[in-house]
Parts: sequence; C-alpha cells; structure tokens
Amino acid sequence: MRTGFAIETSELTKVFGNLVAVDRLNLQVPAGSIFGLLGPNGAGKTTTFSMICGFVKPTSGSATVLGYPVNQFPWPSGLLAALPQDAKFHPDRTVMDSMVFLGTLTGMTREESASQASELLERVDLLNVGNKKGAHLSHGMAKRFGIAQAFLGHPELVLLDEPTAGLDPRNAYTIRQMVRALAGSATVIVSSHNLVEVQDLCTHAAIISQGRLVSSGSMDSLTSRNQQVVLTIMNMTVPMVEAIGALPGVEGVVPAENGTDLKVVYVTSAGLQPDEAVSQIIAGAMAAGATVSGVKRGQDLEERYREVT
Repeated sequence: MRTGFAIETSELTKVFGNLVAVDRLNLQVPAGSIFGLLGPNGAGKTTTFSMICGFVKPTSGSATVLGYPVNQFPWPSGLLAALPQDAKFHPDRTVMDSMVFLGTLTGMTREESASQASELLERVDLLNVGNKKGAHLSHGMAKRFGIAQAFLGHPELVLLDEPTAGLDPRNAYTIRQMVRALAGSATVIVSSHNLVEVQDLCTHAAIISQGRLVSSGSMDSLTSRNQQVVLTIMNMTVPMVEAIGALPGVEGVVPAENGTDLKVVYVTSAGLQPDEAVSQIIAGAMAAGATVSGVKRGQDLEERYREVT
C-alpha cells in the first residue's frame, strides 16, 4: 500500500456557466484511510468525485491521484475504481459474466477474473445468484453487486458514491461491514449524507459546503474525541462541578440543562494518551463524590456538521 496521500488537490475548481460547483478545494486523503466526503445536496461532492476520476476536467487548480497528476493518470490500469450512486448493470448479463468481463478490463485473465469474482461474490453473499441477470437483481442485491465490482482487480483507490442510499438498515449494515473487510489494502472514499454511518465507518472525513472545504481531519479530531468527554452524573452539585473543573488538564466544564450531563473539555499532556486522560477525569470526578453512570467521548459528527455548514 502507498504511504502519504492517495489524493491531494490544490485550489481545485469547477465552474459550470455561472455556477461554481467546486471552489478552490484543498483536500488531502491519507493513503489507507476510509475517508468520508460529507456535505449537503449541491455541495460539490459528486463533481469532486468526477474530477478525481477524470470524468470532468477542472476549470482550474490541480489534483494528484495515487501520485499521478489527474490528467496523466494511467487509464485503464485497475488502480482506481468508482461506483456511482445510480450505477446500472447490464440487464442481460449474469452477475458472474459481468464480474469476469469487468475483471478482464483491469488486466486480469479470464481465469483470474473468475477466481476473484467468486471470492468477492461470496464475501457479499451473492455467489448463489451468480447466474441471475442484472435486470433481475433487487435494489439491495444491486448495491452489494456494485461493491463487489468496485474491488475487482485489487485497486489502490475506491470511490463509493452513496453506497447505502435507499437500503434498509440491515442491508446498509451489511454494506458497511463489507467495505471494512475489503478496504484493508485500498484507500476508500465514501460520499454520504448519513452522518452516523460515516462516523461509524470512516477513519477520516472532510465536510464541504457550497463547493468549499469547511473542515477535515481524522474522525477523532473532527468529533473532538481527544478533547471532550461528557459524564452522566446522577448526583451533580455545584461544588462537585467546581472540583471537576479544577482537575489537572481540564480547561472547562459545562453542565447540561438536563441536570445530569457534564461536558468536560480537556487537553492531554505530553506522553498521556486520551484514554488515560479520560480515566483520570473519571477518577477525579468520583473522588469528588460523583456517581458516574455514563461516559461519552467527544461530540457527534452531526454536531460538528451543524457547526460548519
């Protein structure tokens, strides 16, 4: 697997007439990450995907994909795979035939394609429908089929646009589990409106709004998991809150209106891991007489999203 960044953009811009779809986007996607690309409708996510894949030419700026300037990327090479949100599959080809055909486009022989197709279809629980034609796949089957296709040929970069859109919770969970299992040797970028899903699945994320990057980083940094903890204290008192606020490393405490939750903002000293800092805060709270019945690290990604969009 490559090190450094799988994707880097510099002032990447796309204008359609009077519409600035992507506005001077500076994005870095760490190699090996599962990276969430978030934003409201019309934020520029699909246009960004299209420029990274070489489908759309930037108006200005630049993008580097797997070390190649996007306009010099070696197509087709099997290094990059993309699954559009509304991907369509050949209605008269069987699932297996489609997989084998697409595998040969990545440079594999038919025998290699068939072998890997069987492996991937088994992992997405579709091996038993290998003889079913594309026109006869249910929505959930088609989504899983698309995921399997995207990982054909061992690509180094996989782009998935709304991979769980329209799926029921069970199938959406299955898709997330498959992405985790298949992502080990590739960088995966997931475009999604589902903030809970992105927080659960991704190691890093970027939030864009009106074509501009408004926040990016590791999921820990975006959700302040290393800087904030919420304690549920059933016997909260003012002296207790003051004692917790005076603990080493604590920068501030904010009691919630419900009378039981206390947000504690903290910094970690050199050599102290976030988990250790949280343990010290909990121990200090209990020493102050607190009955701690719950601990929540950081804020939800949804809170961060609302702050910046």
